[in-house]
Amino acid sequence: MEKKKNYWSTFIVIGLIILGYVGLKVLQKYSFNKEYESTYIGIVTKQKPGSRGFDDLYLSNGSIIHLAFYEGWVRETPFVGDSVSKDKDSREIRVFKKDKNIHYQYYKSLDMISE
Repeated sequence: MEKKKNYWSTFIVIGLIILGYVGLKVLQKYSFNKEYESTYIGIVTKQKPGSRGFDDLYLSNGSIIHLAFYEGWVRETPFVGDSVSKDKDSREIRVFKKDKNIHYQYYKSLDMISE
């Protein structure tokens, strides 16, 4: 009887680990889809470290871009004062920096991380 009890507890622990993994994957997929469907356009007013070691960009229109979803950015590169835009259902954020004449010029693109 004692052996059956150990098997059940092992089975329950393995089941909980699998359930937790599947739950995290579903949450990750939801977050990526939500970011993919988002539209952004505005001037970066603030850049702060966010969760998981990635920066968050705060835009003039109140939106927040979580750079955890994007690759191709360098932590040392400040974005404050830059213009950013992202179209709906797009995997790319375009960054524009001011030139000497105070006009925004295309600087680079940040692509979403593959799932």
